[in-house]
Amino acid sequence: MFPWFLSIFTLTLILLIFFIVRKTVWGLQGSRKGIKLPPVYGGWIPWLGCAVEFGKRPLDFIEQMRKKLGPVYTLKVAGERMTFLTDSKDFHHFFQSSNVDFQKAVQSAVQKVASVTEDAFFQNHTKIHDTVKGRLAAGHLQNICKNLNGDFKKYLTDVKLQNENNKFSSMDLNNIIRRTMYRSVMNNLFGEDVLFVDEKDDFSELEKHFVTFDDQFEYGTRLPTIFLKEWSTSRYWLLKLFNKVAPKILKEIPDDTSKRNLLQSLLSVVDKEHAPNWSLLLLWASLANAIPITFWTLANIYSHPQVKSKVQDEVDRSINDMDNISESTLATMPYTKQCVLEAIRLRSPGIITRRVVKEIQINGFTIPSGDLLMVSPFWSHRNPHHFPDPHQYKPERWDGVDKNSFPEEFIAFGGGRYQCPGRWFALMEIHMYVCMFMKMFDCKLLQGVPDLCELHLVGSQQPVQSCPVLLKNRLS
Repeated sequence: MFPWFLSIFTLTLILLIFFIVRKTVWGLQGSRKGIKLPPVYGGWIPWLGCAVEFGKRPLDFIEQMRKKLGPVYTLKVAGERMTFLTDSKDFHHFFQSSNVDFQKAVQSAVQKVASVTEDAFFQNHTKIHDTVKGRLAAGHLQNICKNLNGDFKKYLTDVKLQNENNKFSSMDLNNIIRRTMYRSVMNNLFGEDVLFVDEKDDFSELEKHFVTFDDQFEYGTRLPTIFLKEWSTSRYWLLKLFNKVAPKILKEIPDDTSKRNLLQSLLSVVDKEHAPNWSLLLLWASLANAIPITFWTLANIYSHPQVKSKVQDEVDRSINDMDNISESTLATMPYTKQCVLEAIRLRSPGIITRRVVKEIQINGFTIPSGDLLMVSPFWSHRNPHHFPDPHQYKPERWDGVDKNSFPEEFIAFGGGRYQCPGRWFALMEIHMYVCMFMKMFDCKLLQGVPDLCELHLVGSQQPVQSCPVLLKNRLS
């Protein structure tokens, strides 16, 4: 018998024993006190489980497993048990049960992407959430709305429409939105010129590094930085920037809390050692979801002629003064708001998560402590029982929905104790930007609406392709 054959035989035997033992252990756990675990798909690779299959097309894989295993199922992925809830009737367990914990689900990811230690995270996270929630509450947006209006007009007016031959040039819609919204949001939430938004070269570098950081953010939560050279470089650059900015901000925080911007409010409650790290996370939270949703809103409006005509009529009827667009002005444009909500529905995060800290019963199954409990807003919003013609862009489906409450199946902003604290600001800024863009420009999509990126589960999906457009100024 040759040595190489012995090696293969021994390895095969070890793997066989491993799988037998693993199956036996799970069988014993499932039979303990008669408990019933959810159906499990673990793949065939030890420890990795189905990580390779899951990683190829994660959004499709979630739905594929639902059809195969049922409304509650577990995936084994890279040493974790991920248990998915796909029936909205079970979502109250996810959002309300004391047996699951949001902070314990995300702490490790925050440490990996922003170098916030475990102790610092648990000491500061609740304070940060409540501070942001208070500063960006629906009743506190009046002044921000006024200033944001001014910045949106300033940077949209600066968009260059013509090339040197005096012909309309093709531009990428996503890039236009990024450059104008990034500047405006940074000025309003971080302080005017704190991040040198009006210095062309410096801002271009900031934009480049943030886009890289955002694009690979999800990988940064899971993979060693040695495999993410570009992301690591951009992360280092951004942290270095905030290491310069944060100490200056800390010295300039007004005693009057009503005069503080969001960054000043945040830095007043966190530990000073991690002030730059929390600043970076605030930047990501402020830009990573609202900007792509704005893109998807406009792209869908311009790709549906009847929708475009209705929005255009509403905007032209409501906006008479580009310098005075208030919350009351936005309230006169409800159909445009419906367009925003429909874009959010179609481009919501692939997953949101909680850590099971105590065994919990859901839909006849026992979910053991230690599991990551998962819900998919992306697929919840495509349930035809709740959203007829779920893959179609139909703003009218939001007609009559109260402005401060949504159907329980609509979970784009999460829920429970740590629901998205900036949701009212996000809805306001997207609504305002879309209205102003429609008022200022005629826009023609040259290649239709791009495909969404199916590789990312965290946050709103980004477009895969560019979105070239022709713009014409409607106000000149």
